[in-house]
Formats: sequence, C-alpha cells, structure tokens
Amino acid sequence: MNAHPLAAIPDADVDAFWRDGVICLRGLFDADWIAHMREAVEDDLAHPGPLAREYATKAGQRFLGDIGAWAVKPGLRKYVEQSPAAEIAARMLRSRKVNFLYDQLFVKEPGTTAVTPWHQDGPYWPVKGDQILSIWLALDDVTVESSGVEYIKGSHRWGREFRPIHFGGDTEAYKMMAGEILPDINAMRGELDIVNWDMKAGDCLLHHCMTVHGAPGNASATQRRRAYATRWTGDDVVYAPRQGQANITIDTPTCLPGEPIDCAVFPRLWPRPENSSLA
Repeated sequence: MNAHPLAAIPDADVDAFWRDGVICLRGLFDADWIAHMREAVEDDLAHPGPLAREYATKAGQRFLGDIGAWAVKPGLRKYVEQSPAAEIAARMLRSRKVNFLYDQLFVKEPGTTAVTPWHQDGPYWPVKGDQILSIWLALDDVTVESSGVEYIKGSHRWGREFRPIHFGGDTEAYKMMAGEILPDINAMRGELDIVNWDMKAGDCLLHHCMTVHGAPGNASATQRRRAYATRWTGDDVVYAPRQGQANITIDTPTCLPGEPIDCAVFPRLWPRPENSSLA
C-alpha cells in the first residue's frame, strides 16, 4: 500500500479548496488501500466501537456512524498512521505540521432513507483554528442522485457558527450550546451555490470544518455507501473544548485549553514521525 498520494496535488486545487471550502480529488489512494479499508469497515460493522451510533430509525435500514474507532481498531489505525491522508492534509492546509483529530465511519446501506442533516463540523469539535479539514474517502461508487454529499460553496467564509444538529434527530442533544439555528437550507436551494460529485471508490472529498454540508439517504436499492472520514488540523489549531459537546475520542486528551493539540489522543502525524518506517 502506497504511503504517498498517487498524484501530486497542484496549486490550483489548493487554491480552490480555500476559495470554495470543498474540493473533490480523484485517484490519490491505490486499490490496496480501498481493499484494506473495506475489510476494516466490515469488521467495524460486525463489532462497532464504543462511541458508535445507529442513526436509522426505520426497520430494515442501517446508517452507522462510528466515532474515534481508530483507537481500538488496528485496521483503521493503519490507515490513519500510514495512508497518504496526513500528507494530503498538510498540502491542502498549507501547514508545516498536521495533527490527527479523530475519525468517523459512515455506512448507509441500500434503501436507507435517513439523511445526514445540513451542518458545519467545527461546532461539534473541541478545537479552534482555521486550518482544519476533513478527508471523506469513498469506499463505494457514489452518484449525485443516490447518496452524494452536498456542500454550499463558500459557506466556510460566512463568518457564522451554527449550533450542532444530532444526526439521529435528538432535539435535546445540543440545545445548551451556543450558535445560530441553521436556516432551512433545502428551502433556500435556489439562492445558494450547492455542489456535489459523482465519485468512484478511492476518490475523496476535502472540506473545511466550517463548510455547510449534508447528504440524502441512500436511494439505491443495491449500492452501499461506505465512507471513512478523517479529520486533520494544522499549525494554528489549539484545544478549545466547550460545554455540551459530545465526545469525539475514546480517551481523554491531555492537552489544556489554549494549547496546541500535540498529545497521544491527537497525534502529530506530519511530518511523519522519525521512528516510522514511512518517514
């Protein structure tokens, strides 16, 4: 399995990420990584981690979201520590160093109608800074019509923070947190620049932590939608927990509020550690 991206990321793509808040990059992970991650996902579906959540409420449907499982799942840990993801994040964030924040596995089985509500990622997370992104790796082909993630271009620069929304519909979960109530994005579609992409397995979406995004249910009767999202931070990010946030890590971070997030829970993975065989 290749530890580096299969292709160089041009400056124009980095510029587009910072301008739009999202970009789709294609073919940066080799087939071995896709096969490895599919196997890791099946293991997690059979034995979810301690922070896993089932978001589908209808019988016969499944929408699994497993948070922080890399800490207890060797297959996921291998991807976090050895895949091209950390190098990709450093390039896109224009950062000298990159820390791993946490991981989130998303599986929407065929015919699952549960949506991923419109939201920003940043308000869910105990960090502050601008150099924060997600790499959403598609492990199945994704079509715009059936299940693709949608993004509002430029929304990371609105200067607005929206209160978190519970993916399972729990209206009490985040009610004590600060932030605006997110407007009805679907009712505003004609006024917004909403983008999404058809994707092949191995393509990835990169989005800024404040970009507003969401996804429909999986309308396909046959095609699964397995994706692995990893979250990465750069030079300007500090630890900033807020009351009411849900846990994103199994273990408790040892860094203090206002400090850089260099600790075992949020390891620095770029430049690659000197003792790594991939350094």
